[in-house]
Amino acid sequence: MKKLSLFIFIFMSVIAFGQKREITNAWGYLKDGFLDDAKKSIDKAELNVETKDSYKTYYYKGKIYRELGVSKNKKYKALCGETCFDVAYDALMKSIKLNFTKPENQNLDLTDELDLMKFAKVLGKQDSRDFEDFESIADIVMNIFPALSNDLVNEGIKKFQEEKFEESYQKFVKASSIAITSADTQLIYLTSLAAMETNRFKETSKFCEALIKLNYGENNQIKVTIYLNLSRAYSALNDTVKMLKTLDAGISKFPQDNYPLIIEAFNFFVKIKDDEKALNYINMAIEKNPTNPAFYSIKGTLFEGMGNKDGAAEEYNKGLQIDPENFDANYQLGAMYYNAAVDTIEWANKNLPPRDFDKIREYTEVAKNLWEKSLPYLEKAYSMQPQNLNVLQTLRIIYRKTGKMDLYDKVDAEIKVLTEPKQETTE
Repeated sequence: MKKLSLFIFIFMSVIAFGQKREITNAWGYLKDGFLDDAKKSIDKAELNVETKDSYKTYYYKGKIYRELGVSKNKKYKALCGETCFDVAYDALMKSIKLNFTKPENQNLDLTDELDLMKFAKVLGKQDSRDFEDFESIADIVMNIFPALSNDLVNEGIKKFQEEKFEESYQKFVKASSIAITSADTQLIYLTSLAAMETNRFKETSKFCEALIKLNYGENNQIKVTIYLNLSRAYSALNDTVKMLKTLDAGISKFPQDNYPLIIEAFNFFVKIKDDEKALNYINMAIEKNPTNPAFYSIKGTLFEGMGNKDGAAEEYNKGLQIDPENFDANYQLGAMYYNAAVDTIEWANKNLPPRDFDKIREYTEVAKNLWEKSLPYLEKAYSMQPQNLNVLQTLRIIYRKTGKMDLYDKVDAEIKVLTEPKQETTE
């Protein structure tokens, strides 16, 4: 029985040594640049009962997976694809926790600000009794994390450019949690953009408020974007007071670059049907940039909604004087005259006695003149956008009302081509 027990003890020791040897092998392969073998060994160590809770397993795993992520060797890079840096991040975080000797410290959430402060306090003591291996902790915090943070930022930017905003946001958040300083303003800015795109409005407001306090932005366009996103975040959070206060602050602070903020305020007041305040903001936009025809079209539309047809026509014409090829000004002016003609006919039908032929003829002639007046503008709009259904359908009605049947047939055929479903051909 004693010999058997001794044999079992020796056998178990050999197994344990073999299991821990995978960690040693992984480290050796990593140093020699054999990243595929290093990954195989560390993955085995992570699955093994004897080494799955060792800080060394995750310390080496973090280093190995980061090296796979930055490797220019396609074979190595393919071993973990787009997850290399995420796996490295998770492994290193776990390594730090397992490195603590006190159980209460192993429960720290290093993405939480309060727990992070506790970790920094313990780390600052540099007491070897708090860690199994202080050197590995120092290596992670001082060397690996700054490089990995930069890796995650680059991946986050790539995901943002690909419009994969959720993935982008998660990359930026991880990068922020291991950045050298929490006041990395460029990273805060990037995270704010991704937060806005993923409808994280509370987070967006927090990031943008911090950026404004830090006066971040290499130019005024970026600073205006921060104010704009902050106002939109407040709007989404139903805080209209802060939204308008932010817009007005930005408009005042950046007089040469504030038109996005002016238009945002204008759109808000149009939405709530406060035409007078909307008019104030569009006048500010025109004063700032009097050669932009779009602003006159917007002002014309506002006047039209307020019932000021003459004022609307004047603004549309101002836009056309600047740019005769402006589609919006041409279409809106033509549409205004068309709508006036329709309103004239509707009023006559509702208010004139059916037998008052002279009056009916008079109002019909007024409507016809308005339709004729609209034609040059709508035909100009058609020449710029020949497949615009709104333009085509309006022209078709006018041609029919004014007796231009050859033009009616031409436009009607074009509408049918655009609207009728195409028949599938069978071979």
